[in-house]
Amino acid sequence: MSGGGLSGEDKVLDLVGSIYDAALDAQLWPGVLNRIGDAVGGPQVVFGFYDPANGIVSMHAPRTDPDILRSFHDWSPNIPALPCTGNYRPGEVFTGGDVISRDEFTSTAFYNELWRPGGFSADPLVTNLFADSAASGHIASHGLQNQSPFDGSQKRLFAALAQHLVRAVALQRRVYHLTIANERALTGLDGLQQGFLLVDAEARPLFVNRVARALLDSRDGLRLEAGALSASDADGGRTLRGLIKSCAGDASVVAGSGGDVALPRGSERLPLDVVVTPVKQETAKAVLPWTFSQRAIAIVLVSDPEGEIQARAEDLRQRFGFTPAEAAFALEIVKGDGRQAAADRLGITVGTARSHLSSIFDKTGSRRQAELVRLLLQK
Repeated sequence: MSGGGLSGEDKVLDLVGSIYDAALDAQLWPGVLNRIGDAVGGPQVVFGFYDPANGIVSMHAPRTDPDILRSFHDWSPNIPALPCTGNYRPGEVFTGGDVISRDEFTSTAFYNELWRPGGFSADPLVTNLFADSAASGHIASHGLQNQSPFDGSQKRLFAALAQHLVRAVALQRRVYHLTIANERALTGLDGLQQGFLLVDAEARPLFVNRVARALLDSRDGLRLEAGALSASDADGGRTLRGLIKSCAGDASVVAGSGGDVALPRGSERLPLDVVVTPVKQETAKAVLPWTFSQRAIAIVLVSDPEGEIQARAEDLRQRFGFTPAEAAFALEIVKGDGRQAAADRLGITVGTARSHLSSIFDKTGSRRQAELVRLLLQK
């Protein structure tokens, strides 16, 4: 995809589509990283991989001298605060200053001998793309060394793109190195926490993973009508089908191809977040050969915010022995707007909130709320 000649909103949608294209074709990532940097205002974009168990640090940056990138491995035991980057959940945006103070960082040999000569800023925008017990990966957007700090609009755009990057990398980690010759091989996509569908020009699903199947079966927000993907809400269904249909046009016409829509559900339920992005014809041939007679023209990625909240709550219960009420309160307190706001959202009294917080401190061994939030956000 190319963003030339598009309006601001169309450029963002086109960039989002390119992110998902790169999930299916890794050779597209350098160009996508450069486009993200240009859009955000931090043209030096770095993808970093950190595997402490095996002592591996690797960096990929299309606009950086390859010799500088190779030097990262030699510095890996002495990169200041690198282990702390894993404390942030995937998709959460933080800056270099959140991990190590600027004064402390700029006084290190690493900064003066490698970082600054490489053109990297001391306070980039960063988000983790994945983090597990073995390794983590992150993307950082670096402004020019003498430019002003990122402004609010740049930070909001980076935060919005971060959510799509996390999902795209999750897809790529499942798909990469698989020889997808039949549907049995696609069972690897069942491990995704999001619903994943490949659909043809008539919105008929060619592949549906486990999460997407459960959402379709519930017929609450997303459903099938005459074999085609639709929605419980009539307006939402029309919008969804329109987004899918837009992906069937000429590959050279990118304006308006794909997009996102929130699909309403039953009363007091959070809507499903749906992203539709086109599949290039050559990608469909290479990746989906057994369905070429019914060519996949779009990926439909469905996120259920309630399911993600429940998964995070269960994780906290298993890690710290929280009660269901304590886990729910912990998820609210990490939003950072205080105990009163958390209590109001949950419909509990400040006294109950105080009791929950005291128990959470005891079970986690934390002493300060900032320390607690950092601990709760760790994977």
